[in-house]
Amino acid sequence: MTRAHIYILGASGFGGGELLRILSGHPAVAGIRVVSRHHAGAPVHKVHPHLRGLVDATFEAEPDWRWLADSQQPVVFSALGHGELATQFLALEKKWAEVGLADRVLLVDLSSDFRLDHPGRYAGAYGKPHPAPDLLGTFTYGLTEWKREELKGARRIANPGCFATAVQLALLPIASTPGLGLLAVSGVTGSSGSGSLPGEGTHHPTRAHDFRAYKPLEHQHEAEVEVMLVAHGAQRHRLAFVPHSAPMVRGIFATVQFEWPEHGGAVVTQSLTEKFRRYYEGSKFVRIVEGTPRIAAVTGSNFCDISVATKGRSVAVMAALDNLVKGMAGQAVQNFNVSLGLPEDTGLRQAACYP
Repeated sequence: MTRAHIYILGASGFGGGELLRILSGHPAVAGIRVVSRHHAGAPVHKVHPHLRGLVDATFEAEPDWRWLADSQQPVVFSALGHGELATQFLALEKKWAEVGLADRVLLVDLSSDFRLDHPGRYAGAYGKPHPAPDLLGTFTYGLTEWKREELKGARRIANPGCFATAVQLALLPIASTPGLGLLAVSGVTGSSGSGSLPGEGTHHPTRAHDFRAYKPLEHQHEAEVEVMLVAHGAQRHRLAFVPHSAPMVRGIFATVQFEWPEHGGAVVTQSLTEKFRRYYEGSKFVRIVEGTPRIAAVTGSNFCDISVATKGRSVAVMAALDNLVKGMAGQAVQNFNVSLGLPEDTGLRQAACYP
């Protein structure tokens, strides 16, 4: 097994911390170095106290690309803020070329910068032009359960958004079904989805005893779901997504409701559940469960639990995952594994922390 040397850019955030937690025990990782200009010179455990004694590293102000170039398998995980990687990407590629990294490095981006493939779609989702529109479409979209074959050997991977991951996994088995019509999506997320810097959406006193919708019918992750649906030939569907902020730290629970175009009843419940089981047969991290999924059963793990409920022609598909793991860092490592030809669950086969 060729072991990778890894740089994590923006390693002081929640995504960087989860990458370090997962990769520190990954058998295909030979070395990890971390970058955070704000925390340069500080040991990792000052920012990520749970990693004390497990990750013996110090935050660097700038990466030493020559160290990475000496590796047989150089890898970069970018956990920079949205827009940062795209803004500096051409300069970064120039530096990589100077040390012989340009055609060798595997880059996995955890931000929103390269998830969409068209400048107009990006501007529509994020309300501003893309900083490097010519680069859109040059990254492989990293929803592993959809793009597994394309991810094998890929060298530029765009990790999906956390809500987009949950909703797409809930829709993939039936995305090509004609006549689905309105797809009404309700999503609930914990405060860690807003990042490590405190703000109105994450400040504990304003969130701990509250529950509210935000960005109703205009959340940016809706665009990723639309791309998947169109790619599967969905026609005349309408996607209506309302996300909610919940008083919890981790987790996403997404419910997709629609009218099944065939006659309803218990047969539909059984046939749809079997359809989901067949679709995800062999998938390492999607579990079809009875009853309803629970966030507590996936927290800290890379699993997504899905169930199907019906009443007549009314269908509800429910999905639960950890936004920082399957919705972010865990999925990034899953993509890293697939790209390098490793077993997909390498370093990721961990149960949730329950209760």
